[in-house]
Amino acid sequence: MVDRRGAELPAVAVDRLVVVVAPGHPWARRSAITLEELAATPLVQREAGSGTRTSFERAVTARMPDWRRPGPLLELSSTTAIKTAAAAGVGPAVVSSLAVSVEFALGTLKSPAVAGFDMTRSLRAVWPQGQRPAGPARDLYAIARRAGAGAGTGGTGGTEGS
Repeated sequence: MVDRRGAELPAVAVDRLVVVVAPGHPWARRSAITLEELAATPLVQREAGSGTRTSFERAVTARMPDWRRPGPLLELSSTTAIKTAAAAGVGPAVVSSLAVSVEFALGTLKSPAVAGFDMTRSLRAVWPQGQRPAGPARDLYAIARRAGAGAGTGGTGGTEGS
């Protein structure tokens, strides 16, 4: 894939965004929530313009074109901070499924599915068209592709931490 600015954007892996909540949150006891519930709820989020937040907002807007985004409950600049806040019960968050496997295994976060809503996204490498990565960049790209091939979609949603 090449974007309009002439950058090559090969897919490296597939990721899925998931809703995460503390074990004591009402959504933690449910197997699924509705998109309308999620869309109306202020979330613990990354800063505006982050890949995770942009992917989430685009996915919701594609299904709900007239969606009026509630303001964030709390805006943080790292996934670790978001996971910590969600686990502490500050509020729900949407994060990469690849980032929460440890929390699901420990039971510190739960993940209700969002009924009928897919938040899958491609993770991509980026470089100028015609300039393939060389040296360490090429090696990193190869590692990312191998890891991405083994990661699949990063989980199934609604079953993590249940």
